[in-house]
Amino acid sequence: MSEDLLQAEQPTYKVLVVDDEVEISQMISLCLQKSNFEVICAENVAEACRLLVVEPVDVIISDVMMPGEDGIAFLGRVHDSWPDIPVVLMTGHAQLQMAVNAIKNGAFDFVHKPFDFEHLRKIVMRAINYRNLKRMEVNYRIELEDTVAKRTADLKEAMIELDFARTSLQQAATDKSTFMSTVTHEMRTPMNGVIGALDLLAEEGLEGAASEYLAFARQSADNMLKLINQLLSFTALSVQGGGISFRDLLDFKSFLHALVVEQQPSFTRKKITLSLQIAEDIPTQIWTDKEKLLRLCQILLGNALKFTDNGNVTLEVSRLSCIDDGEEILLTVTDSGIGIPDGMLERIFEPFVQGDGSFTRRHEGVGLGLVIARQIAALLGGRLWAEHIPEGGSRFKFAMKILTP
Repeated sequence: MSEDLLQAEQPTYKVLVVDDEVEISQMISLCLQKSNFEVICAENVAEACRLLVVEPVDVIISDVMMPGEDGIAFLGRVHDSWPDIPVVLMTGHAQLQMAVNAIKNGAFDFVHKPFDFEHLRKIVMRAINYRNLKRMEVNYRIELEDTVAKRTADLKEAMIELDFARTSLQQAATDKSTFMSTVTHEMRTPMNGVIGALDLLAEEGLEGAASEYLAFARQSADNMLKLINQLLSFTALSVQGGGISFRDLLDFKSFLHALVVEQQPSFTRKKITLSLQIAEDIPTQIWTDKEKLLRLCQILLGNALKFTDNGNVTLEVSRLSCIDDGEEILLTVTDSGIGIPDGMLERIFEPFVQGDGSFTRRHEGVGLGLVIARQIAALLGGRLWAEHIPEGGSRFKFAMKILTP
């Protein structure tokens, strides 16, 4: 943008002229007033300082050689008290060293008398543009600092709120776990009494319908106790943490065969085929937690049995190569049951959710089995996930590191 255009668009700027020669001050005033500048004059430094206290000034034009305090000393005063006002010095003595000293002391420019008034006007305009840019820089810096301070305060407030929310959630989770543990313990005590009473009643040798009613009541009591035990397991594992146990040196292949033998009667009663497939390269012995691994396998096989009405269930054990960390043992339970929709593959591991997402199903249970299984998988240092089988059925996979003697 040209200086002429700036001049046409500019507001009225105020210039202070300091010179002990009145004629020169008057000539400068006439020159600048033609360009829409407002000019005030002072004959010495003391008068100029008094004016600066009460008058907002955009540019100062000062003579160097004046009675009393000279222009260089005045320049220092201006920089100390009004650092954003540019100062143009002028002198009738064409001395290079004086010009150098003026620039070193912070003068915006230095002109010699006699000078070209158009040249002086352009210098004043450049000084005003410089002053405007400096003020914009200061304003932007202040605005930036204010914005940063506000954002920092907002962030601190948000962090406090998040910390409070996290603490509240942790406390709520603790309260829930405590409540669940207390309630389930209190429920198990009377259920043990009910089961004990039913067992004593069975010893009376009831016959006919009474015997059938007794068997139905006993089965219902066992189911209720099983649900209570699931709730207790879920609560205990929720607060146990993710520690990995290596306390048992397990004869792995024997463990798998014993597991299938244990589960076989339940599958036979439902006329479901249960098969075991073990890869040849599976290690004979591994370090693990036998009790937790057994509970995990029981849950997976029991889940497959519950949701399979006909067909077969397969437990397959193989090696799984891991890119990051050696090899893993992979246990895969595949069934020919009702299957899992794609959208439910993760939701089934949430508490109190089953494959169809409802609480009124024809399959018993409260939807904690797979939640407990995933908790156990984490405690064993492994991972558990489900896969969708397009042709029907479901597949659950559990992988854990191979830890051999």
